[in-house]
Amino acid sequence: MTLLELKGVSFNYGSQLPAVLQEVNLRIGPGQCHCVSGPTGSGKSSLLNLLAGVLNRPHEGEIWRKPKLVTGLVMQDPQIQLIRQTVGAEVAFALENLSIPTEKMLPKVQLALRRVGLYLRLDTPVNTLSLGQKYRLMIAAQLVCEPHLLLLDEPWAQLDDHGVSELLSVLRNLIQEGMALVLVEHNASAFSEIIQYYWQLETGKLSEGIYTVKDTPPVETPVWHSQFNHLGKVLVSAEAFDFGFDGSPVLFACPRGFQLRAGEVVALVGDNGSGKTSLLKTIAGVLCLRQRLPLKVLGRRPKLGIYGAELGLLMQRPSRQLFETSVLAEMQFSLKRFALPKERAAQMLDELQLSDLAELSPHKLSYGQQHLIALASLACLCPKVLLLDDPLAGMDKYYHGKVWHLLQRLSAQGTAILLTSHRHIEHRAVSRQLSLRNGQLAEDPVGMEARYVG
Repeated sequence: MTLLELKGVSFNYGSQLPAVLQEVNLRIGPGQCHCVSGPTGSGKSSLLNLLAGVLNRPHEGEIWRKPKLVTGLVMQDPQIQLIRQTVGAEVAFALENLSIPTEKMLPKVQLALRRVGLYLRLDTPVNTLSLGQKYRLMIAAQLVCEPHLLLLDEPWAQLDDHGVSELLSVLRNLIQEGMALVLVEHNASAFSEIIQYYWQLETGKLSEGIYTVKDTPPVETPVWHSQFNHLGKVLVSAEAFDFGFDGSPVLFACPRGFQLRAGEVVALVGDNGSGKTSLLKTIAGVLCLRQRLPLKVLGRRPKLGIYGAELGLLMQRPSRQLFETSVLAEMQFSLKRFALPKERAAQMLDELQLSDLAELSPHKLSYGQQHLIALASLACLCPKVLLLDDPLAGMDKYYHGKVWHLLQRLSAQGTAILLTSHRHIEHRAVSRQLSLRNGQLAEDPVGMEARYVG
């Protein structure tokens, strides 16, 4: 039996733009798990939107759906799907629209949350969850409707290893129950035990094959030799402290404090919800707590707006930092604001081999491309301190190379860089790693043993 089928489907976003899909054929049946991989910006998310029926653009070819087919979609950035203020209300939203009696909603909502490993009070505010927890919340919001087909966009990038393990268990059970799955995923190996059909999407063509780790052309990266040798001036320092939100228990403790020196690239590793994003926002002065932490950044207590071009923060949601009509204008905005040479923007795009994106709207780029453009905009400023919240999310290996090119370049110029990740980062540019686990922030010697030179 077929749930959904594409026959010779082609479409694009404008007559002057290249086709996103070209004569794509795909058939999905009950209990099947399909995985679509492909380069950053190749149109994988667009394909999912087409399968979900939320991409209402003119297309060529035929799209057939089983009558009364129920489809669930979790986008790469789950926060754009969130519409309610509490966990229970978010999951119950679809049931309310289906006029399900209130007494029948509660067990359905609780079951959906348990299936994704979220054991939270129903009145838990959504804005207190980490991005990974929000991703699982959106899966629960889809499962509560008992879909025939579930579409997931880059789950590995949004979840820590424990979350991936829990998700795998959930997906395995869904497949056994007859639900069909389509994953868009750069790291397909993380879900290899459940994937039955591998697809590669590139230059608009969808081809089936056996999963292999495809080699991508490396970025020509010069070797940057830092004059600081990671022994430069201390730019960020904190004495021992306990971190917690106003009126809430301590989230984590930092018994020995920490420092960040000029020219260092330091990785902050921790699970979803451990406090990585909150710490970065506190250092940047974006998050203000009544409790004043013993923290100094560039010799001053953190406060929003006092650092100018000397401090840059890349948020977990790059779309929140993009607002201009073209990529080039986006990258020039802060340069003009701080009276820096505008030509740096075009030079940066040329250096990253992204000049073909210059006149495109940043809002039409893929999630990974938005991440890189937002990072490149900050890199143009040559800040003294750069804080990056999960900067590698949604990127293939080729785009990873571009990110590391930028970070090594900035490090060599003396920028102190702190970046977060769910997992240990294995790259020669990383000076050391801080671990945020089990409520403790400390130096991570184990992480450094795993680092390789390459």
